[in-house]
Amino acid sequence: MIPGSFDYHRPTTLAEAAALLARHGDEARLLAGGHRLIPMMKLRMATPAHLVDLQGIVEAKGNDVTAGLAVIGTMTTQHELITQYGLAAALPLIREAALQIADPQGRCVGTVGGNVANGDPGNDIPGLMQCLDASFDLVGPDGRRRVPARDFQLGLYETARAEDEILARIRIAVPEGKVG
Repeated sequence: MIPGSFDYHRPTTLAEAAALLARHGDEARLLAGGHRLIPMMKLRMATPAHLVDLQGIVEAKGNDVTAGLAVIGTMTTQHELITQYGLAAALPLIREAALQIADPQGRCVGTVGGNVANGDPGNDIPGLMQCLDASFDLVGPDGRRRVPARDFQLGLYETARAEDEILARIRIAVPEGKVG
């Protein structure tokens, strides 16, 4: 099938994306990797009037491991979880889990943020983030807030993320010494 018509937006900042969500309300949907949304749009199970593509937001990309803290940008792909040495060395469990997600082609497109933010209980990353005691930085029109991963998933496809908020970063304390 062919998706219904929609207006396409490609903001360059989290603030711009949050403003689009606030302006268009529940008529807007965020697009990260698109593994869940695009098939639903093709089947017309989802018919957003506005699609907000997060690929152009540089501040939502990249990873940093410093001073015992790993910060993962929401637009980091599962492939990047596997190939970025600093992150894999600090948190080897993330690399091992990412190797089990989908196939190589899917891992090059699927994002960590999309995997967490849509609230699908079948996704791998949300449970992993709970095990690692991660926290999520959310950005919305009212500013920023941090939610522990264990408090984020509220139910089936339901999360603590408000409709006008965007998952921006994931923070994980890097354990000291060897962990098994």
